[in-house]
Amino acid sequence: MPESAAHRIEHTLERLRATEALVHAYVNVDAGGARAAAQAADATEAVGALHGLPFAVKEVIEVSGIPTSGGSRVLADHVPKQDATVVQRLRRAGAVLVGTQVSHELTCGLDQPPTRNPWDLRRYPGGSSAGGGVSVAVGSAHFALGTDAAGSVRIPGAMTGVVGLKPTAGYVSSHGVVRGATAPSIDHVGILARSVGDAADVLEVIAGPDPADAATLRATPAPSSAEGLSRLRASIEGTRLAVLGEGTQSALDGLVAPEPDVVEAVHAAYRQLQALGATLVPIELPMLVHSTEAIVTFFSTELAAAHRQLLTHKQEQYHPAVGAMLTLALDTPAEQIEHAVDTRTRLRHEVTQSFRAAKIDALVSPTTPRAAMPLDAFDPGEELGTLIPYTCPFNLTGQPAISVPCGFTSEGMPVGLQVVGPEFGESQVLRVAAAYEQATGWHDLHPRIITEAGADSDRG
Repeated sequence: MPESAAHRIEHTLERLRATEALVHAYVNVDAGGARAAAQAADATEAVGALHGLPFAVKEVIEVSGIPTSGGSRVLADHVPKQDATVVQRLRRAGAVLVGTQVSHELTCGLDQPPTRNPWDLRRYPGGSSAGGGVSVAVGSAHFALGTDAAGSVRIPGAMTGVVGLKPTAGYVSSHGVVRGATAPSIDHVGILARSVGDAADVLEVIAGPDPADAATLRATPAPSSAEGLSRLRASIEGTRLAVLGEGTQSALDGLVAPEPDVVEAVHAAYRQLQALGATLVPIELPMLVHSTEAIVTFFSTELAAAHRQLLTHKQEQYHPAVGAMLTLALDTPAEQIEHAVDTRTRLRHEVTQSFRAAKIDALVSPTTPRAAMPLDAFDPGEELGTLIPYTCPFNLTGQPAISVPCGFTSEGMPVGLQVVGPEFGESQVLRVAAAYEQATGWHDLHPRIITEAGADSDRG
């Protein structure tokens, strides 16, 4: 007999009570609302795979009646009157909202929120959607939604040992994502989940056209394109997977030298993909190395535009680094913006042409060149750029990308493998990721928090 939603939510809330004081994933917990929603779910016929499943959302995605500040005092009084489109769709599917989760202030990645990595409480948990990754890792949410403008879903996925999916730009509605905490041309609502199948189930529910978000009204695949991945054994026999060629890899290594343990885990994942029948094809993408500079320009200028008025009378309420970045971005030279647009255009062309010429189904790479680092030696403002060289290019191109667990460092920290597909190629991305996941089982490993001073891993 299936587990009741009421029983499932009580188990989730118990996991939250047992872990939250240590990992700090949540800003607002609506236990009463979750229990009521679970009872309602049990009183109705299941309408799909998400019926009765507990979820949470990053505190930039609006939830009716719950403050949605984007982690900033500047927006502390913002209490939405209706749910974001993605929340509405999840509720209609019978999923049960637990609460909203911690974000870096305005998703900038320049402050240090209280969220901690459950594999080691002394280490960074990932990007601005880290609350989602942490909650899925410890079981205080079955899945979570975040936003990803440069890797902020995929990076915490990699660093907390869970799956992080960024769909194609325009595939999932951003209506109800707080404008003051987003850069619309590069931001995506994404999914953090325990497995690729779970992420596919969530995507089926939240994807598709939304009259409130014009970006979703372009031609898109049917929402059922990912259907069945949670129930079918994925095969990638005959698949052609790109890996970065020697020149591209050398250029990226010049930006950030990858950690040996990360390289070892990712190369082992490549060998596993070959064993599953995939052919690895080196391709050169020279523009990839210029992506970080372009993504910073788009992010800072688009976010600053939303804060132009607030900066004039609430400057003191911003984190100093965030306020300084926004103020500076208001005076970004036109030439710099034009250069960023040119970089994006050239990168899109380069990736499209390379995929077509080499008959590529998807590209695989590390998610991050570094595993989660000790917080006492990590300055977000100085080092954020070292985490995004492999993720941010695909915010510029808008392609779908997923991070799946692919091993651990010698210090016991998770490593992520990124799979990138062609535009609206979610089904290819999910199938490659699912095939790898099913062959390895890294996603089945859970962190076990031992003391307030640190953490150990439960690999049994």
